[in-house]
Amino acid sequence: MERSPARWVAAVVLSVLWIFAVYLAYYTVHKPFTPSIALALIDRVTDLAVCFVLVLLAAAIGERVLRGVSSVQSLEGFLFSAGLGLGIMSLGTLVLGMLGLLNRWVFWLLLALLMAANLRGMKRIVRSLHTRWRAARPSRFCLLACIFLVITFLLALLPALTPPAEWDALVYHLAGPKAYIDAGRIFWAPDNFHLSFPALTEMLFLCAMLLKGDVVAHLVHLAYAALTVAAIYAFARKHFAGNVPVLAAVLFASIPTAVSIAAWAYVDLTLAFYEFMAFFACVNWLDNRRNSRWLLLTGVLCGMAMSVKYTGVTALLVVSLLTIVAAVNSRANYRHYLTGLLVLILVAIAVASPWYIKNLAYTSNPIYPYIFGGRNWNELRSAWLNYIGVRLSPLQLLLVPWDITVLGTQGTEAFDATVSPYFLAFLPLLLFVRRDHRTLLPLAISSLTTYVLWIAAGAATYSTFVLRTRILLPCFAPLSILAAYAVESLRQLDRKRFSLRRFVLMALALGLIMHVLSQGLSVLGHDPWPFIVGAESREKFLRRQLPDGHYDALEYVNTNLPSSAQVLFFWEPRSYYCQRHCLPDVVFDHFSQLAMEHGDADAIAQALLDLDITHLLVNERWLAIGTHENLFTEEHRKLLRELESQHLQPVYVDEGLYTLYELEY
Repeated sequence: MERSPARWVAAVVLSVLWIFAVYLAYYTVHKPFTPSIALALIDRVTDLAVCFVLVLLAAAIGERVLRGVSSVQSLEGFLFSAGLGLGIMSLGTLVLGMLGLLNRWVFWLLLALLMAANLRGMKRIVRSLHTRWRAARPSRFCLLACIFLVITFLLALLPALTPPAEWDALVYHLAGPKAYIDAGRIFWAPDNFHLSFPALTEMLFLCAMLLKGDVVAHLVHLAYAALTVAAIYAFARKHFAGNVPVLAAVLFASIPTAVSIAAWAYVDLTLAFYEFMAFFACVNWLDNRRNSRWLLLTGVLCGMAMSVKYTGVTALLVVSLLTIVAAVNSRANYRHYLTGLLVLILVAIAVASPWYIKNLAYTSNPIYPYIFGGRNWNELRSAWLNYIGVRLSPLQLLLVPWDITVLGTQGTEAFDATVSPYFLAFLPLLLFVRRDHRTLLPLAISSLTTYVLWIAAGAATYSTFVLRTRILLPCFAPLSILAAYAVESLRQLDRKRFSLRRFVLMALALGLIMHVLSQGLSVLGHDPWPFIVGAESREKFLRRQLPDGHYDALEYVNTNLPSSAQVLFFWEPRSYYCQRHCLPDVVFDHFSQLAMEHGDADAIAQALLDLDITHLLVNERWLAIGTHENLFTEEHRKLLRELESQHLQPVYVDEGLYTLYELEY
């Protein structure tokens, strides 16, 4: 029997009100989260939103420039647009910095104006990507590969949402932008030669820090990692069939160091992206010589690679070799290729020139401090910069690929990087399959040229080599496609009794599972969750991540020294968390320079007073283990002890780690 409408309404209303009252009372007492947790989560979501808007806006700006070259409706077009737009944003930030307009309100106003001008393009890009995502019908293999990629990037996202604690970020990648923001302009920093390097990525970090904070800088580099993986997939999908595209993307994402540093405010994956996109554009031009816009875009992307690092010139050398090979193979039309090569070289130089002209104006050396030295540079500083390294015989050079794979370990002197075993294991398989695909030669030229130049760049003097595999990451983009092609082509060797391809894929799957487990354990060790959800303060997190006493020492400086204090660092290059006027010792030569120039403790103390230095911060650990006996001699140690006893008063001591002295005369 049905109830009357009035009784039904009363039952519904009373039930809803009762449940609401019980829930309200219960969760008032048993709060699911505190206001601090809510604010922390909102803060992290805002970080993600700012990074997303920057990349999307960059793609819309790039689309305007590339109209008629490549459609943003495709993944390839989106990648070219985003890369170009981010480069334009970087140059715009440089101009604003040189004009002294590094102001948070200026950047927010410009962001709002640019978004208003490009809102239609941003909506079109989102709609296009969403449509392509919904239309995708991946195979089971692709689905499993996508699951691996999603897990890998989600695990990388967690540490990216925490404050920076990595060495190079604290030395210059973020220390430079922070110093510029504090000054309101870009200036020459004589105590940090790293700030004279090309700084395309650092300008994006600066923009991110002005708009929101340093966590967004992490997310910018993570975005470049995702763009690099997508670029590898897009290129392989355009030129190869089967599972090569998704397999190539997986192989690059399987490199432990690439995934680790993706969450840091570093620049290596930015360089990998621009070098590969320059290669991508060059291949497009060689395939369609009538479209000269691809030629110009190749030059622009080479210039952007050169704007990330000095080693970005590799991109220009790679595309030059590809063009020369094409000219040789097409003898009747070689003038067309050589003319194109000249054009793209000029375009690349023009795009990269602001960074090198800035160096020339500030230091009299466009590639400061290398080869030509320059302002505030001398032979002693060069000796400190180049004292690290090992002597390698020709046979040892041949074994470098084995060593960097088997022995290389992230965070140690063993090449300072961990590389997945798949490249060493799979690339030799190319010897057993048909190699008649026309794109294999350009990929091989790109990877081999990058590798040879890495060896050459790692060579210092007198057969001494400094090899850091992290710098080699751009080489692994084309290598990922070559390795994926080798694995996919093993179909040619399949027999009813045994499938070599299936065996290799099973070995790869086992390795990828181990990779995910290892990455997961690494993230657990980093333990980002307490900070992300607001259960841990920024200060407590940094003390946990910088257990060498560095953060505690700088916290003492920030809290106890007057705002007028000027602190000179000895054997400590990291200054990012210093809120006073701090002069980092980025080459570890501050004391050696003072000893060479002044000779005795009294003269050194007087020189420091003349420079308005009030305090000295000594990294005792690096003094004990990081100084070279030929450069920091026993006489220097004696002189340092005299300076300490006669003119320095310790005000903070962390035994064996840091000592802060007040200068007295």
